Amino acid sequence: MKKLSVFKPTLIVLFSLLTLAGCSEADVPKEGDKYTTIPTAIAQGDMAEVVEVFSLVCGHCRKMEEQIPAIEAITKVRTDKVHVVFNESAQLAAIIYYTAAMQSDDGVPDKALMSELFAAIQDSDKFMTKEFQPVLDQIFGSRGMASPYTLDEKQRETVFAQLQFSEELVEKSQLQSVPAFLVKGKYLVQSSNHKDIEDIANTINYLRTK
Repeated sequence: MKKLSVFKPTLIVLFSLLTLAGCSEADVPKEGDKYTTIPTAIAQGDMAEVVEVFSLVCGHCRKMEEQIPAIEAITKVRTDKVHVVFNESAQLAAIIYYTAAMQSDDGVPDKALMSELFAAIQDSDKFMTKEFQPVLDQIFGSRGMASPYTLDEKQRETVFAQLQFSEELVEKSQLQSVPAFLVKGKYLVQSSNHKDIEDIANTINYLRTK
């Protein structure tokens, strides 16, 4: 018994270390589950370290938009945006988004404008019809911005370049669904595989230091 009592403090320390190690291992985001590594990294250029990949036609992206400030507060880094071009409706929505982005401070539309764009596209039966032009003209015109229908040649070239980049991102990342987050141009965070916003932010922070 005396021998056991001598080793007891050491055993307690060892068990404590094992317990801590177990918790730490469980908290590490697993590749293939919470994120994937893109085979060919995407050149970031002026793009932020963390980028939300989304679509204005996506209901889940609309909900995620409300959570971006919380993610930025936890990660302490600005989140940029890339609009996907999966299909015809997403392509039109991307043109609308990039028209707004290039005329916004820091290249990202403010919360009020994003809210209006989501609502105009998702809550109206005019999207993808001729009747949609007046809707956009009003949204953009009220802010002194050119609408997608009144862009000059240089502005159209800027939007087209953004569409090309979006297409490249989707192809290289083999992205299947949105919203998702691209970290450092090479890690794709699958938001649907996380339990909450804090979990997403923790994965982002982990990948920023990876």
